[in-house]
Amino acid sequence: MATTAGATLITPDRGFVETILASGGGDLKRCFQCATCSVVCELASGRQPFPRKEMHWAQWGLKGRLVADPDIWLCHQCNDCSTRCPRGARPGDVLAAVRQQAVRHYAAPRFLATWANGAATLPLVLLLPVVLLLGALLARDPLARLLPFGEERGFYAEFFPHWLLIGFYGLFTGLACVAAIVGAARFWRAMRAADEAGGGYAPTVGVVPSLVRTLGAIVTHRRFAQCQAQAPRRLAHLMAFYGFLALYVVTIWAVIDLYVNPLLGIDSRYPFGLLHPMKVLANVGGVLLIVGSTKAILDRMRVTPGVAASTAFDWIFVWLLLSVGVTGFATEVFRFTVAPESSLVPLAYGVYLVHLVTVFQLLVYLPYSKFAHLLYRTVAMVYAEHTARHQSVLPVPVGRPAALPDAPAPVAVGAGGG
Repeated sequence: MATTAGATLITPDRGFVETILASGGGDLKRCFQCATCSVVCELASGRQPFPRKEMHWAQWGLKGRLVADPDIWLCHQCNDCSTRCPRGARPGDVLAAVRQQAVRHYAAPRFLATWANGAATLPLVLLLPVVLLLGALLARDPLARLLPFGEERGFYAEFFPHWLLIGFYGLFTGLACVAAIVGAARFWRAMRAADEAGGGYAPTVGVVPSLVRTLGAIVTHRRFAQCQAQAPRRLAHLMAFYGFLALYVVTIWAVIDLYVNPLLGIDSRYPFGLLHPMKVLANVGGVLLIVGSTKAILDRMRVTPGVAASTAFDWIFVWLLLSVGVTGFATEVFRFTVAPESSLVPLAYGVYLVHLVTVFQLLVYLPYSKFAHLLYRTVAMVYAEHTARHQSVLPVPVGRPAALPDAPAPVAVGAGGG
């Protein structure tokens, strides 16, 4: 896009438009800019309501504007807009398709985002952690001789040593965290650059207070509660969210109990018994994860035709959540019921390997999958608080007089338009 003599020359990205159409936004071209979607959306308050402007940008193929737009993440795809759209353009699905492309745009490296979200590449994505885990197991004995880690305890630890799994997941999860930070930083810079170019960057709240407010909204799912058309989705989302959080806390505590507490002179209680508080929390979290992900799957199956659609980007994630919970419980059942000399031991170890693969898929591919919405939505919400994006009047920076926003510049369609 270029600006000359008061006119803005726009060169549509036809490839981006086709990608949006193929990623769930197939009804995009039905939109005729009536703004009903922005009027009925309970989340689109403030001076820059959505999704009307996003629908306009998507029709023009303005990829740069869309991927730098925090509003695509402030949308929770409750589809209030889609149920009210007089043309059946399904703005909720269009924004979901844009979010998918934004994840790919900011991913580092980007090819992993393509691999992690395609049905055709799913076998390859699942095979990768299997190969890596088997390679780590082959290196188990040589590493154990070089680096003694003490006695291993537990049914699975004889074949899958704790120190090996902690090192393995620590390495790859650490790499995923670096990729997530890179993506979040790129997104933040893009949002700020877009606002600065439009003369609207005026931070009014510090980043830390903005983060605190955002975390409060996340733990309560307060904004999600404003959705109406698919209000039941909030309960499924809450259960899956707190189930995952509980299991994450238990995992961190298990590592502390195994390797930190002994250094502090505290006896390790791992592996935890069924009545240990951490085991109780793990089981409660597992139930929440399974029930929440199952409900999310059923909710997607029951969605009204013509209102919303689910893509591989959505389905892979919810089925992965369910697989993590189910295989986790299966490994627990085997641990308490299978004797070391039982013929079921290979089956138990096989199920445990499947569980490890699904956990790898969930955590290590986080910056590249639907799970990345946890990252980018949080960043967008913090930025919205930071810049008072929800206020109906643009804040006036200190030292600058108040002024009405400039009128939109005339648009000259480039040669690629149509």
